[in-house]
Amino acid sequence: MVGLHESDVKYGGFVVAAIGFLGTRYTVLESIDASSTLTEFLVGQAAFLVLGLGLTVFGIGLAVSSYDETFVNTVAAWSVLGTLSMVIVLVLTLTGTEDAAQLTEFTRSALVANVLIGGSVGGVLTGIRAAMNKRHRRELSKQADRLTVLNRILRHEVLNKVNVIRGYADLDVAEQTTGSSNLQVIQRNADRIDTSISELRAIVGPASEGPVSTRVYPRLRSAINEVRTSYPNASISLDADAPAETRVVADAHLDTAFRHLLENAVVHAGIDDPRVSVRVSSHDTHITVDITDEGPGIPENVAAVVEERDLPEYDDPTTGFGLTLVRLLVVDKYGGSVDVETTEDGSVVTVSLAHSTDNVVDDSSGYGIPPWILVITAAAALVSGVAMGAVSELLTDSFAIIGALYGVMNAGVGWVTHLFHSVVFGLLFAAAVCNSDPWSATRHPAVMTGLGVAYGLFLWFFAAGIVMPLWLQLVGIEATVPTLAVPSLVAHAVWGAVFGTLFGLGVNRRR
Repeated sequence: MVGLHESDVKYGGFVVAAIGFLGTRYTVLESIDASSTLTEFLVGQAAFLVLGLGLTVFGIGLAVSSYDETFVNTVAAWSVLGTLSMVIVLVLTLTGTEDAAQLTEFTRSALVANVLIGGSVGGVLTGIRAAMNKRHRRELSKQADRLTVLNRILRHEVLNKVNVIRGYADLDVAEQTTGSSNLQVIQRNADRIDTSISELRAIVGPASEGPVSTRVYPRLRSAINEVRTSYPNASISLDADAPAETRVVADAHLDTAFRHLLENAVVHAGIDDPRVSVRVSSHDTHITVDITDEGPGIPENVAAVVEERDLPEYDDPTTGFGLTLVRLLVVDKYGGSVDVETTEDGSVVTVSLAHSTDNVVDDSSGYGIPPWILVITAAAALVSGVAMGAVSELLTDSFAIIGALYGVMNAGVGWVTHLFHSVVFGLLFAAAVCNSDPWSATRHPAVMTGLGVAYGLFLWFFAAGIVMPLWLQLVGIEATVPTLAVPSLVAHAVWGAVFGTLFGLGVNRRR
């Protein structure tokens, strides 16, 4: 699974979260009547509070998700645009309408709060739609590239070979003086057709055949051995700096990409006994495979095929289709990259592939937490938040004090903000787990439950025992630091147990 690292955080998500939180804190919460009953709160005031805090959670989820940065930034931009649009509408409405002066301060605050949150949410929904359309256009572009290559391979690699086979098969037996040679030609071309069909499956196979966790060394050694067999005069060395069990985001066709790069290095070396060196290096988020040759270098127009997105419009079969297949596999399918560097001594082709563990989940084109784990996290956090709330109500009946953190001493506000905190802390837990290897833990429910309880006790000590009383002091409510009450400990332990169990079961079941 792809982990979460500091460089993988999408800061556009925090823009969405900030809009949601600030809009909620300084508009929605300011318009809530603290003396209202729970029923009055749920009927008239809860909806926009839930929307605002939900927008905050959504932004945090975007920031740590595996969605690519372009997707997240598009959503953030539309969120800002939606909010600013509503600000302009409100200013024009309140300043240009005579009846606006007759509105009470409370009514004016509620109007501002509801309109701004509505604009923010509307902007986010529009941004999601725009980002999905943009991603769909990119997928269509990739599909067009694959179809272009399919057409070229069928014409140049398959049809030409079929014509050769047909020509030799139609030779009159009495005229054949080198029948054995003819049969070898037929066999060689038939083998080439078989190889071409296998390569076609690699790039135009079913959409369900996505990347999986793949051990890099067996695939690399398979490619090296195959090229050594085809070109016995070539010398290919392997320098392995990465661990033997290194896994990357790829599939069973990874050796095809390596084989084409190695063949390109050998065939175009321009000498009878070419030497090629392969070096595997491990980095924080990815591995690199450097293939170095002593040839004249890869022409700029050929290098552009593997480095850029667009395929050339011209059809040049003399260059082969190997590097195009490498681009379609490594860049488009695996989400990696290929860089070409030409020096006076030859060429260096660097393939970068993301690290993975023993499983790769869908949406692996980017780093971070896959969306389905975010959904499981939110659901588990809400259920565990309700369980914790029920225990807290039974033991202390103190939910109004949570609302006081946001300036409203109200039980309804306390419940909503409590569930908001539960989801946020759940997302932090998921980010920490996904930064390592969650699969070994989620296979054992008792282990995940124990991790959840430990995390809940940490929150009891740090968040509830230290941060919360300090926060209460800042808003003018007397509180002791630290506040380490036994009922709170029990409630947090229940939260951790329920959350850890549900999170583990959900992830393991989906896996």
